Amino acid sequence: MKLNQLNFRVKLSPIFVAMAAANLTYSLPSFSQEIDNDVPVVEKEENTDDAPDIEVLERITVSATKRDTDLMNTPVAISAFTEEQLNKIGITNVKDLNNVVPNMSIMTDRESSAPIITMRGVRSTNTTEWGDPAVGVHYDGIYSPRPQGALSLIFDVERVEALRGPQGTLFGRNSTVGSLNIISAKPNLNEVEGKIELEAGRWNQQVIKGVLNVPISDSFALRGSFFKETRDSNLNGYYDPNQWDQRYLGLDTSQLTPISEGITPADRDTDNRTYFNDTLYEPIKADPADFYNNSDQYAFRISGLYSPSIDFSWQLTFERYVDQGAGTAASRDCEKIKDRPSDVNGGSCTDLWGTEDNHTVYVNVPGKVDLTLDSYRSSIHYDITDDIQFSYLAGFQSQERSGQVDLDQGMYFYDQILKWIDTDYDSWSHELQFKSTGESDLQWIVGYFNLKEDNSMNGQYHGAMGGVSWWLQPSRTVESEAFFAQGTYAFTDKLFLTLGARYTEDQKEDKGGRNLGCFSNECYTDVAWGEVWDYIDWSIPLDEQIENTSAVRANLNALPVDYYDSPVEGAEVDSENDVKQSWSKTTWRVGLDYQATADTLFYSYIANGFKGGGIGDILIKQSDGTRFDTSYDGEEVVTYEIGAKTTLLDGKMNLRANYFFSDYKNQQFSTWTIYDTITEMQEDPRTGEMIEMTQDFGTFLTRNASNSKISGLELEMDLVPWKGGFIGGYLTFLDTEITSDYWKAWGSEPSQVFANPDDVEIPGTLDTSQPWFRNLKGNQLAYSPEVSFTLNISHTFELSNGGRIIPFVNIHWEDDSYTSIDNTDKWDIPAEALNEGIDLDIYSDKREAWAMINANLKYETADSTWYIEGGIYNLTDEDVNWWQGYSGSTPVAGKARRNWNIRVGYNF
Repeated sequence: MKLNQLNFRVKLSPIFVAMAAANLTYSLPSFSQEIDNDVPVVEKEENTDDAPDIEVLERITVSATKRDTDLMNTPVAISAFTEEQLNKIGITNVKDLNNVVPNMSIMTDRESSAPIITMRGVRSTNTTEWGDPAVGVHYDGIYSPRPQGALSLIFDVERVEALRGPQGTLFGRNSTVGSLNIISAKPNLNEVEGKIELEAGRWNQQVIKGVLNVPISDSFALRGSFFKETRDSNLNGYYDPNQWDQRYLGLDTSQLTPISEGITPADRDTDNRTYFNDTLYEPIKADPADFYNNSDQYAFRISGLYSPSIDFSWQLTFERYVDQGAGTAASRDCEKIKDRPSDVNGGSCTDLWGTEDNHTVYVNVPGKVDLTLDSYRSSIHYDITDDIQFSYLAGFQSQERSGQVDLDQGMYFYDQILKWIDTDYDSWSHELQFKSTGESDLQWIVGYFNLKEDNSMNGQYHGAMGGVSWWLQPSRTVESEAFFAQGTYAFTDKLFLTLGARYTEDQKEDKGGRNLGCFSNECYTDVAWGEVWDYIDWSIPLDEQIENTSAVRANLNALPVDYYDSPVEGAEVDSENDVKQSWSKTTWRVGLDYQATADTLFYSYIANGFKGGGIGDILIKQSDGTRFDTSYDGEEVVTYEIGAKTTLLDGKMNLRANYFFSDYKNQQFSTWTIYDTITEMQEDPRTGEMIEMTQDFGTFLTRNASNSKISGLELEMDLVPWKGGFIGGYLTFLDTEITSDYWKAWGSEPSQVFANPDDVEIPGTLDTSQPWFRNLKGNQLAYSPEVSFTLNISHTFELSNGGRIIPFVNIHWEDDSYTSIDNTDKWDIPAEALNEGIDLDIYSDKREAWAMINANLKYETADSTWYIEGGIYNLTDEDVNWWQGYSGSTPVAGKARRNWNIRVGYNF
């Protein structure tokens, strides 16, 4: 495709684009300010005449090119946010940045507690100790390699920068589509200053934040800040005594209330929560303070700055983040559930749980997160001469995590739990830089980067009535080093050429890693575990099935909760993961920029990016004993981008526009994959006859699945339309497409969806005996709406006492999109291949177009010392699925809910 081919499904005319650039408003305003300045939108030009002061947009400094430059003169698509702006819409961590940056969305993986950042349609869903993100995250310019490292709270920051497009030359590995840089506020050598803020909100939310800056001498200052939040769950949570595994609840059944007389399990055979129980009990209301979707987290940061002269500075920072919440649970999607076919998992939400409330959740495993993230950062800057500066950035990050999550939430026949017994991720990074600082026509930077990781993990999956899997990975290491250089040469005072390159070597190794499993009676003789399915004769009445299985359940529930935390005797080794792989890549950047006037910049570049490959478990196929290597190669992208930035109306309007085209090769996708199937003859314990039994073996795999092409147009504007007013925002157009063959299995209960897979031929499948396969070539990428916009409006009302009232409204809308690459509404499946009554719409991964409104109102005193502020998130309580999926065949989602807060603060 040529650079000038704009292949959007939404047709754009030149007139429309011009009108959009001139009249619409589009990203959260990018403001730079001190933390005590609560009117960041504008600055005033002094006017010696009798006319009133003229308000103009403030100039913003960013560090997107590893040096401080003006936002409007930086040839990169970048959005920047101050703490004030982040507070207005309730942003406290990276996860909350969802939809505030053009073409960026963020969701959370509830199993690993890690944010998954999607930018321009590209993301990484592998949040394990092997997975690498597609968007690099940096704190004070120092790389954070693990996805969970992005969980640190955003507080006491100077700004947050979001760079779009490949940043591999300067920011290095795993920034193929962009990077985030959270820049904390630096110690101030000039004065004592501080801030205290209290906040309360819905669901008993309580927040306290504070900052204290103290100069110790003319050359040394200390700065400390902290943030603590507690909040009850936003779910209507219950602990369910009717699910199979009751060990984690510690309930005394004699103290429970039986369900109304006359109702037997056989009368409720559509309710999988009550299956295989001889007595049913009323669920127990959970304490919302420690139930799923609550918040119990805190962080603090201590920084010291030593600067004896203007030529030298050294900043040391220690930061700790602790999360002791209950983790995340999914909400049901009752609209889809009511249309499911009637089977053991069938029925509406009312039939199954007695309510149509999506936010009512039943669990038998309390959620638990115990995460501590310690970060040490050091930044040294020394001006060797008037024209050359040396910088050394070093960081150490240690993450310790344990926890547990109820995977099925009573919505699936299997009772499932995932536990992290112990994880410990350590990383060390070093970066050396030499760069020009003078007025030469050639501005350059050269550097060296080194990263080491040593990660260990002990995890467990427990499927009641199904078995247990263990992951024992004592040492998984990553080593990466790179050399980079970039220079910009001024041919004239208007024309600039940029050339950059980076050479990277990555190595990953697993030492002694083992995966073990136990799915047979030999592992569970003490509890008759594996026999549970053998006792079931599906042709007999349910009451008889319950009688046959009650003893097995009683044996299980007599065990302690940590019984399966370590592999039991007889567990089989499923994989021996001693493996080592290495990759190398040269990334480059060529840019040509034209500074037409002091207020107008045109820029263009061609750049490539590289996300490293990975090694995974070495699986052993039970069918033939062969080893199955799950390693995968790196993905590559080449991006072409042109853009313009201009300041108009005497400094009252900033416009930014850019068009990009990206060509991805070997794109990495992570999905559940069946890798082996065994069939064997077993004795039926009920009849004594030999019967054929088939078992599939699957795992979560990352593969180089396909190539993709992505193009988009991003328009941003900041405007002072009248005195005291501000309008800003963004408008984006995005076109994504998988352009190579990628075969994938239907992911949601194929045995329920499809009728006779051995007899029906489905067009385009890999195997006519498996009609749930489809080629995804031509599909859209996940979280890639074709059109989206954000509009921000505020106005400052000056009061007679000098105080100010500032209302703020944020509106976001986006077009239809998909939450996976399956695009299930495009699957062409003949009706005769489906089970009777199947409506494929209930399995759709499509997210309909949606809009959301956030509002904020603030009062501050004349000297900005005191302020009080209130806000509402999701004002209209829009039903939006941030993510969606299935627990078995039950549709679930992570949903937005209306929230409100009020805060009061004091600056000194």
